Amino acid sequence: MKSMVFFALAASSLAFTAPAAAQDAAHAVRAIPINDHLTAFYQGRPDEASVPPGPRQWPDLGAIFVGVATYAIHDGDTALVYDTFTDPGSAQWVRDWLTKAGVRRFVLATSHWHLDHIGGNAVYADSMRFATEATRVKLAAKRSAIEAGTEEGPPAIRPLLLPTIGIAPNSVVTLMIGNVTAKLHPVAIHSADGLVIELPDDRLLLAGDTLEDTATFVAEPESIPQQYKALGAMRGWGFTRILPNHGNPAVIAAGGYGLGLIDTTRAYIRALVEHSHDADFQKQPLASFVADALKRGDVSLWWPYRDAHANNLAVVAKAWKDQPIPTFDQP
Repeated sequence: MKSMVFFALAASSLAFTAPAAAQDAAHAVRAIPINDHLTAFYQGRPDEASVPPGPRQWPDLGAIFVGVATYAIHDGDTALVYDTFTDPGSAQWVRDWLTKAGVRRFVLATSHWHLDHIGGNAVYADSMRFATEATRVKLAAKRSAIEAGTEEGPPAIRPLLLPTIGIAPNSVVTLMIGNVTAKLHPVAIHSADGLVIELPDDRLLLAGDTLEDTATFVAEPESIPQQYKALGAMRGWGFTRILPNHGNPAVIAAGGYGLGLIDTTRAYIRALVEHSHDADFQKQPLASFVADALKRGDVSLWWPYRDAHANNLAVVAKAWKDQPIPTFDQP
């Protein structure tokens, strides 16, 4: 891959001054230290019994119920922030926390275009903002709908702040955050515009939505064979621990998931396609797809993923019903 090196630039004198929204229990952000230069910020993941019945909006389904993390790589007065939650109030909480810790210069990286990762982008109007070029193009095309609240329904994200730097496919951008090396890799996993961050000195991967506990959300079922292959290639980069955006906060606090999370994800999406012609396919439970992974402890069975799995079954069945089942390489 082509490699480009950037150094974190000083922020302009213009600061985003909107106050952080009050944080209710469901949206309260908490900081989880990973090491002396990496902090996770986490909200949501309530027990099923504590969730009252009622209408749902996209932040509930895509973030709060499954639990959502964003991350900051920080050294000295500089921080690279990876994703911005679903709303400006939560993003401002993170920025305020980092400011109190001595950060004065911010860089933003966006994992992909889905709404639960861009809701607080406006907090970084004064900052250099990285994403893949595909993310930049997608958000520009969808900006009107996102700001109107019609893309996934309300709430609207208004204003929607776009990335300022688009990373081309087959490129790797290396950022120096103080003395910490961060490599930004475009990956067509989960969505074609994905961006993950490798911290080679820590042997860590910030995985965005390319990996989830309990199971990935299938947004682009037609490309599952290509995603399966890309996951296998990513597994060989050299990292040993994984920090996803949607995962168990206890596992994240303990330093992240092992490579078994990749193996579980590959096995899951492969099984979806290989069983997509089964007569009872859309009735097959999530537990049957991840049984071995549950025994190994690679993932846990978290309640909102029943609905995510049902969605996966539906979209995979539709995409593959008239297609021959491909041959997958051995794991």
